[in-house]
Amino acid sequence: MRIVTRLDRSLSIILLLVVAISCTSFSFNKAGAVEFGHDATGDPNVIDVQGSSGFLYSDRIVFTAAHVIVGVEETTLEESTKRIANWETNGFVYAPGIGNRAGQKRYRVKKVLVNPTYKPRSANDNTRKNDFAILILQESIPMKNQVVVASESDIATFIKEKTPVSMVGYGFQNPSQRTPSQSGTLSPHKMTSYLVSNEELKEYFKNNPQRVPNPTILDYGVPNSETFGSVCDGDSGAGFFVEKGNTRYYLGPVGGSQAGIPNCQSASWATFGVGGGMSGITATYRFLPLISQAESLVADDKQIEIRKVEEDRLAAELRAKQEADAKAAAELKAKQEADAKAAAELKAKQDADAKASTTKKLTITCIKGKSIKPVTAVKPVCPKGYKKK
Repeated sequence: MRIVTRLDRSLSIILLLVVAISCTSFSFNKAGAVEFGHDATGDPNVIDVQGSSGFLYSDRIVFTAAHVIVGVEETTLEESTKRIANWETNGFVYAPGIGNRAGQKRYRVKKVLVNPTYKPRSANDNTRKNDFAILILQESIPMKNQVVVASESDIATFIKEKTPVSMVGYGFQNPSQRTPSQSGTLSPHKMTSYLVSNEELKEYFKNNPQRVPNPTILDYGVPNSETFGSVCDGDSGAGFFVEKGNTRYYLGPVGGSQAGIPNCQSASWATFGVGGGMSGITATYRFLPLISQAESLVADDKQIEIRKVEEDRLAAELRAKQEADAKAAAELKAKQEADAKAAAELKAKQDADAKASTTKKLTITCIKGKSIKPVTAVKPVCPKGYKKK
């Protein structure tokens, strides 16, 4: 995040008062952002994107800024391709809204879609154009609310009605946090401001001609101040949104342009510009084809997973049936073998009994008149003239 210089303090105070008076139609949270902000631990959408920020759009889609993925300065196509490939190999995010991320579950990044029309800052233009990218996750993060991309007519209404616009990011909250030991330990913080039109952005840069050299004026902007809160390093990729009930209308990520903000005192001269600071944003509804592509990829992934689950279920059922059939066959074989053994044993007994019956001697009593004569033999027969008693 590049910070620009100079401040007309007197005019700044006057313009800040004008801004405050013009916004009395709705209330803001005092201390609204990452710098000059209040804690937003538990927010359902803010995502830590390995040192930057993102916004959970759906259970597997995270919106962020393109420069978070491919780098903050101009890069070659080869360098950008390597960085995207590294994200798809090693990239991960955490569940939304958590504070210290040490030991927390990591959700792996499967695919990265960088807006093909993204153009980083250059020597001739200090604005990042179409600074938008999408991370597609390997598994789902449970959604706690509904998110829709604000349409052009939605944004026109928000500007007209000065609807409160919020941003929750993982950026620094004060200069003392600019140490490596703070990485992954900061809680998310929130700002609440409002939207200004392209014409109002032009007016801001007219009043701050030295704040951003050669700026491209983006679609709309969000004022930064000590009252509303102010973007700081690490907030890149966080989403500006309007909240209505359980639905958040996503406007765009932090990243396109920043002007007149202290950036947590990144330099001794860092102060608010005339009228405060300004975040310029490209409306995300311009990137609906890229979002549709991401949604199609997620839908395909889920269909593949559903088919795999069904295939695994059928395979498990087949294995269970095969195991049951094998068990039944084994039991039947065991029973048949037991029956055969019992039959063999019975036959052996019968044979033994039959054999024994053919060799066993019997004794009978034979009589002839008063004469009694026992006869013992296998098949005893009374002598001639004798009768069996």
